[in-house]
Amino acid sequence: MELLIIGKISGTHHLKGAVKVVSNIENIEILLGNRIVIESDSNNQRILTVKSASHLVGNKCVLEFEEITNKTEAGKLKNSLIKVRRELLGIGEDEYLLNDLLNMKAIDVDNNEELGLVVDIFETAAHDILVIESGKTEIMVPDIGEFVKRIDFDKREIYIHLIEGMKEEKGKKYQQDDGMEEE
Repeated sequence: MELLIIGKISGTHHLKGAVKVVSNIENIEILLGNRIVIESDSNNQRILTVKSASHLVGNKCVLEFEEITNKTEAGKLKNSLIKVRRELLGIGEDEYLLNDLLNMKAIDVDNNEELGLVVDIFETAAHDILVIESGKTEIMVPDIGEFVKRIDFDKREIYIHLIEGMKEEKGKKYQQDDGMEEE
């Protein structure tokens, strides 16, 4: 059974044990009546049943669980990850969530060089951007077919085609040329 991370508990919501969640999925109501895994660290997991789910604003929502009845119990869940079965989300074998790419090893498809790990993903108006970091470099790659050539979920590797200017040294300061001639 494959579990996907769909969000993170950011805190409590009221005295009856509801929690605030930063969610990676739009249709949070799909969780109603289902059992989910709450993981505070790799050794501490709980299975809870979603009693109620509602949106707050943006990607934030509120969940209530059958097993949690007060604010003290809910407070212990803060910063925990929420995991669900892939089939619950209706995601097919050839589809993925952006979170599936986090911590994948990035490899240059042209020379088989290891580039680093996908450490972050952020949205822009045009497309999502993968942030790949190694000890010395940072690479920002648009999540489009021109640059992301292949994803191997079994090996946890993503194959990237780089163009000049994508790979930058961490901490290096660049001088901008304004195009004006100096006198």
